[in-house]
Amino acid sequence: MPPFRSQLLFLFILLSLLLHLLLLWLTPPPQSDPIPDEAPVYVEVQPPPPAERPREFIPPQPETPRDRPAKRLGARDHQVEKEETPQGESTESTAPPPTPQPSPRPAEVATTPPETSDIPPAEERPETVIEETEAPATPPPLPGLEALLAAASQAASSVAEQQQETMREKYREEVKEGDAVWLDTERDILFSFFERFRSNIYNVWNYPARAAERGEEGTCLLNITISRDGQVQSVRLVESSGFLALDNAAIAAVRRGAPYGDLPRSYEGENLNLFAFFRYNLISRKYRGEIF
Repeated sequence: MPPFRSQLLFLFILLSLLLHLLLLWLTPPPQSDPIPDEAPVYVEVQPPPPAERPREFIPPQPETPRDRPAKRLGARDHQVEKEETPQGESTESTAPPPTPQPSPRPAEVATTPPETSDIPPAEERPETVIEETEAPATPPPLPGLEALLAAASQAASSVAEQQQETMREKYREEVKEGDAVWLDTERDILFSFFERFRSNIYNVWNYPARAAERGEEGTCLLNITISRDGQVQSVRLVESSGFLALDNAAIAAVRRGAPYGDLPRSYEGENLNLFAFFRYNLISRKYRGEIF
């Protein structure tokens, strides 16, 4: 084959191939049949039918005579011959009247006793007796702070009085032999002087603050000598309270309270020898103490 013809054949084959490819590219792919849309189903909700009422009784209507005769249904008309019955003679009934029958008695209903079950009766439970118990007595209310302080003060006073009686017994002989007197002695001639003596000491006597903070308390006994013009001649500690600060405060109060005024004219002595108790008590909160 000449080379020219072979080239031309090759060109035609190539062109044919290209045309087939172009046809395949331009041809759209086959599409499946579209699925038709289903028509929507509408559901109508209806109320339930009313209940069927019972039919009322309808009385039968009277038949009305026909104006026109009914059509003939058979092949020909039929006429029924009229039958006649012979007339009979009326005869009275000679049969005896029927005897009345006794009315039937009502059937007696047999009363049967109630059947007893085989279940044994329940055991009777003993009744629970609730014993009435007396309510516990309410405890008495606790005393208040003031009542507690008053009770403590009374107890301290009773202890102090016992201590004072002991001291009085101890120095009784000394008082009898001399001209010494107790501050609480009931003497009419010295009554006003003793009141003035106590008043002056209460004005200058104070409970030592540091001793009170430490809880120091007690009773001391002093022997005091006062001149005719009311001046303090001497102060002697006879019995200590147990705390030096308390004893010194009592002695200093006696000296600062002077002068106490002249002794009464009815008193014959030149000097007054006096025994006095100075009591410090924190419970009663009388921080200046008591003199007696």
